[in-house]
Amino acid sequence: MIGDPPPDEITQVYSPDNSPGYVFGPDANTGQLARAHFRSPFFRHFSLLFHLQPTSPKAGVIFSITDPNQKVMYVAVKLSAVQGGKQKVIFYYTEPDSDTSYEAASFSVSSLVNVWTRFSIAVFEDQVTFYMNCDGEPQVMRFERSPDNMDLEAGTGLFVGQAGGADPDKFLGVIGDLKVVGDPRAAERYCEEEEDDSDAASGDYGSGYEDSGQGEDRRRTVTAKPPSLRPIQQPPVTSKPFSTVAAERPA
Repeated sequence: MIGDPPPDEITQVYSPDNSPGYVFGPDANTGQLARAHFRSPFFRHFSLLFHLQPTSPKAGVIFSITDPNQKVMYVAVKLSAVQGGKQKVIFYYTEPDSDTSYEAASFSVSSLVNVWTRFSIAVFEDQVTFYMNCDGEPQVMRFERSPDNMDLEAGTGLFVGQAGGADPDKFLGVIGDLKVVGDPRAAERYCEEEEDDSDAASGDYGSGYEDSGQGEDRRRTVTAKPPSLRPIQQPPVTSKPFSTVAAERPA
């Protein structure tokens, strides 16, 4: 989702478990066309999976899908600024034709600054479930949601570490893993899959999407190569090559 190879402003490092991560600074620009990675309409039920290390107490958007004009975040996850040793993981879900981004749920956590953290978010109907560091009971919140599909228009933007013009706050830190999975159960299974990488679909940072559907138990990996263009600027939206797209179809 950041392009392959990534932009020059993003450097690669290794996390404590020796897996690759990418350093996001204030100059990182990772804009892509959302429809190069996701089908339209967007998943009704899905999971967002993260493994990261913030290096700043400032607020920052980790992941976002924006409208073509980059005024609204359709789907996004953001860290609030640290206050009193705490911060919030904020989930945005904004219905099309809305004028402002809608904060659907937020979850209070201890400061994540300089700590490698794994968390996941599951969305099923009007319920958002938050799993933190594979430990303890999940937090659950409900939000208002229409029965309509979320159609991704041709110019819909996809950002990692920011939200283009829709939000000025950029994530500062390292992202080792970021997955969008069309299965709300994937959030709960995230830690189990990390413990058994041999059974996990290709999807470490930037793999695009994993789509779960009905049918026989099978796993397939597709490599897509759209036209080579520049990263998204603000506000025009363009695209560039992206890495392997993995689709997982459990029984």
